[in-house]
Amino acid sequence: MRLAAFTVYILAAAAIVAAAAQERPGADAGTSSEQLAKLPQTPGAKGDQQRHYFFAAAGAQMPYRLYVPQAYDPARKTPLVVALHGYGGDQNYFFAALPTLPELLDQLGFIFVAPMGYSKSGWYGAPLDIPGNRPRNSGQAIPPVTQTHEEMRRERALSEADVMNVLEIVSREYNVDPDRVYLMGHSMGGMGTYVLGQKYAERWAAIAPMSGTLADATYSLDRLTNVAVMLSAGSTETATVAAAQAQVEQMKTMGIVTGLWIEPNGTHGSMIAPTLPKVLDFFTDKVRR
Repeated sequence: MRLAAFTVYILAAAAIVAAAAQERPGADAGTSSEQLAKLPQTPGAKGDQQRHYFFAAAGAQMPYRLYVPQAYDPARKTPLVVALHGYGGDQNYFFAALPTLPELLDQLGFIFVAPMGYSKSGWYGAPLDIPGNRPRNSGQAIPPVTQTHEEMRRERALSEADVMNVLEIVSREYNVDPDRVYLMGHSMGGMGTYVLGQKYAERWAAIAPMSGTLADATYSLDRLTNVAVMLSAGSTETATVAAAQAQVEQMKTMGIVTGLWIEPNGTHGSMIAPTLPKVLDFFTDKVRR
């Protein structure tokens, strides 16, 4: 079954990115590979961590941010959330949007990992022909495309690979429950959640695109039959809200377990903080089928 193309609001949340730049304790997207390689890491550590690994396909160290609950017990399987940032963001995106995220993760018992996705505009493996795939709003010019199609394909392939690499690294280092692995993302990351959610559907118990709807008819929802899906948007994102509501209705007819949250008076950026706890709550009882 094909899904009709929807217009997507894809917007880099500038305030969130700026906040991340002020609060980050370690690596950011501007940190060189050589600098990253020197940053200390403690295998098996708990708490909030700036991590990195050598990404062979890219020939460079790649950052990711990891939070491990203080009550983590290596003898007990623990659920894992993989979080994809929006356009222009980095691995600090969700921590900047919701400063109390560590406390929430301690309460719920989730390991939470936020990959860089190779670049600020990697698109997590999305094909080049997805419509509306540049950041835009009434006050923001569309950035000029300076890459060739081959360069864009390479960037997107590396973006996808980085996410899956980080998933494997964390799953090897910690006792991750393979039946309780979740994928979420905002804006560009919401699109990435659909792209990687369907491509690797067998990996996820649930996915949650935030302010990002499936925008290409070449993707089929049939892949998500056994994956729970929560959609969300700010109420002021009228086109995204309409698309999300239509998608939920279509998924219900397919027997997909769904959830929908529309944040009252929420904008593309302001919806993140109040919605993120609702996404994590949606994940709590979902198990891979």
